[in-house]
Amino acid sequence: MSKTLKKKKHWIGKVQECSVSWGNVGDFNIVVEIQGGAEFGEFPYLGRVKEDGITCLTGKVPSPGDVLLEVNGTPVSGLTNRDTLAVIRHFREPIRLKMVKPGKIINKDLRHYLSLQFQKGSIDHKLQQVIRDNLYLRTIPCTTRSPREGEVPGVDYNFITVDQFKALEESGILLESGTYDGNLYGTPKPPAEPSAFQPEAVDQVLFDEDFNSESQRKRTTSVSKMERKDSSVPEEEEEEDKETVNGSGGIEHQNKCPD
Repeated sequence: MSKTLKKKKHWIGKVQECSVSWGNVGDFNIVVEIQGGAEFGEFPYLGRVKEDGITCLTGKVPSPGDVLLEVNGTPVSGLTNRDTLAVIRHFREPIRLKMVKPGKIINKDLRHYLSLQFQKGSIDHKLQQVIRDNLYLRTIPCTTRSPREGEVPGVDYNFITVDQFKALEESGILLESGTYDGNLYGTPKPPAEPSAFQPEAVDQVLFDEDFNSESQRKRTTSVSKMERKDSSVPEEEEEEDKETVNGSGGIEHQNKCPD
């Protein structure tokens, strides 16, 4: 009889990087369509790819459906579609893309990923914090607690009633919600377009040398530590079957399970 050896894989092992140029024919979105965005509750991901319109200098040509994690080292998870495109436009070509094939842990669904429990200090825990930092560039978390000294309503938090909070939950507008220290906290989807009080282009914030993310980091503490109703332990990623020796001493080749 043969034995099948299974190896559990973390999604980081499926990350791909490529450097691409498109000949200054116009916006990058013309040759590689960027879909999704936090306003839809999604990671940015690749749509249609015109392979004859891009030149892949390193790595493999990106594929439709790939989840876009970084552009030239700048994390775009948690950004709106508009702001993801603004990050791409900020750089001259060629640009370097970091992507991952969608799987059980990371796919298009931001709410799913934010609901998962990860060990503090792990790659996934850090990515969840990055997502919240990017979300807070365009959205304001809400809570049912009272304002503390020095906090400004509509800037630090939107302070709302329990009934108002439940209405937001039922509407599906919250990307995550839960309880911390007896109070409800939630992160709404950001609007597709920036408000009149926010920078028009996200690169005015992300690439500003004077930008300090400490205020955002303080806000993520309560959200990251809150108890969630929909919280779950992440499923294992797909299993990779290894060669095994059968009972007669022969080698058997097993195929990968589909994603």
